[in-house]
Amino acid sequence: MTEEDRIREIFAEQLKIDETELTRDFDLADLDVDSLDLLQLVVAIEEEFDISLDEEELLQLETLGSMTDIILERIKE
Repeated sequence: MTEEDRIREIFAEQLKIDETELTRDFDLADLDVDSLDLLQLVVAIEEEFDISLDEEELLQLETLGSMTDIILERIKE
């Protein structure tokens, strides 16, 4: 499993979405999530990959692909 696959899997688990719906161009505005949902998602990703993420930065992103790219950048740092 690639890191990108694992990120998509975490999104699906945390946000209770069918993983097959989560493509790179998936519009994050379509998600009905509150700040607690986002916090749980960020914590799960941070724990899985031992990284630190800026929640405010993530909130400004529009697609799952753009969010995934930021996460992958942090993993490589």
